[in-house]
Amino acid sequence: MGETLKKLLKDKRIYFMLLLTIAIVWFFYEMIKYQVLPTKMLIVVVIVLLTIAVLLGLSQYKAQSNKIRLTGKAFIIVISIILLLINIAYTRTVDLFSSLQAGEDTDIVSVIVKTGSSYQYIEDLKGHVYSALKNSDDYVYQTVDEIEELNDETIDLKYYAGIDYIVDALYDEDVDCIIINEAYRSIIEDSYETFTDDTRVIYSKTFTVEVENSKTDKDVTQDTFSIYISGIDTYGTISTKSRSDVNMIVTINPTTKQILMTSIPRDYYIPFNVLDGSRDKLTHSGLYSVSETVTNVENYFDIDIDYYVRVNFTSLVDIVDAIGGIEVDNPTAFGDFAEGTIHLDGEESLAFSRERYAFASGDRERGKNQMRVLTGIINKITSVSVLRNYADLLDSLESSFQTSLSEDEMLSLIRMQLDDMASWSIETISVDGTGDTLNSPIYGSNLYMMIPDDNTVATAKEKIMALYE
Repeated sequence: MGETLKKLLKDKRIYFMLLLTIAIVWFFYEMIKYQVLPTKMLIVVVIVLLTIAVLLGLSQYKAQSNKIRLTGKAFIIVISIILLLINIAYTRTVDLFSSLQAGEDTDIVSVIVKTGSSYQYIEDLKGHVYSALKNSDDYVYQTVDEIEELNDETIDLKYYAGIDYIVDALYDEDVDCIIINEAYRSIIEDSYETFTDDTRVIYSKTFTVEVENSKTDKDVTQDTFSIYISGIDTYGTISTKSRSDVNMIVTINPTTKQILMTSIPRDYYIPFNVLDGSRDKLTHSGLYSVSETVTNVENYFDIDIDYYVRVNFTSLVDIVDAIGGIEVDNPTAFGDFAEGTIHLDGEESLAFSRERYAFASGDRERGKNQMRVLTGIINKITSVSVLRNYADLLDSLESSFQTSLSEDEMLSLIRMQLDDMASWSIETISVDGTGDTLNSPIYGSNLYMMIPDDNTVATAKEKIMALYE
């Protein structure tokens, strides 16, 4: 028995076959555990791999020619390496789907003083005048509680109705500091361009809250569903709350292969849940969370939105670059963008999506351009050519966006597309309205708003519901 084992271990062929076996078994394990390939395609792959394994085994144990045995060993090494690389990429893909699910929201609350003040530490503010917004969130009050404990004092907050009032109070030295969620900074800098230079943060606290994914009973490969696309106006960490500058309902009918994109202007003046029904511009809802944005749109349009995807500036640039750029049909030349079909890289796609001042219709045309960019991305990622940039695409997707779609739902959609490689019919529409200057409860003063045109809202709802029939 011992001599037989020694003889077996000296046979190099067994190590080659062991390498091939490990690669194939791992491949089968991954494919069955997280099935992306359609069943019929998986069966074909299994048959092909088993046939190759048998033929390579015969080349090692039945062939009389050394040349055939050497060639077989070379094929074993090559095929094993390919399978191992596929396994690594596949495992990484599945892990990525898990990381893309909306895991957390991040809020940062800061205590801000004027740059020229003598305050250096939070202890220096003991006994001084603190201020906060009337509609402050719980995180602001939790921060106040912590400061009270640190300084052993009871803080009597001075409240202000909006951004303009509280910033003016700090500049005029009516208060010594403001306590505010950093989500508001982008709004402040719209009116106070030098705010960051004029002020200092002397204390901050970060709050991270786990976010639950949407719970639906939809079969995304059979049932029509709607996804809300929220594009926030920041770079970097996707979990940070910020204004929702891109607002789009994407309704998908997987049976008829139809996609309807409905663009909503960022300035749409609609009721807010957190403001007890008072109206403000839609973009401000992102300051409270993507869930607030979705809830407000659901209520106003009287529709159900099943999932959401949240992206930021970094997301768009990275994804477009990762897939090798996109083709976009541009109906009107503007800036550096010619009329006709144009190729855009990541930075160009972002610039194309953000421009509004070049158009007489302003934000309306910007919304249409955002849908043109999204159409270009969909067309690219549903084509075979995306495989050439697959590794780069995976890199770009990590931390690039959040979605409430589950891992299983994302895998099901990919499996469906691989199964039929169908082309999709994409329609784009926009809701419209009339511009006016109205009060923003969040801002605390009058701002440009777009009063919704009820007829366009009704038409959009009708088109959305038609895909559910």
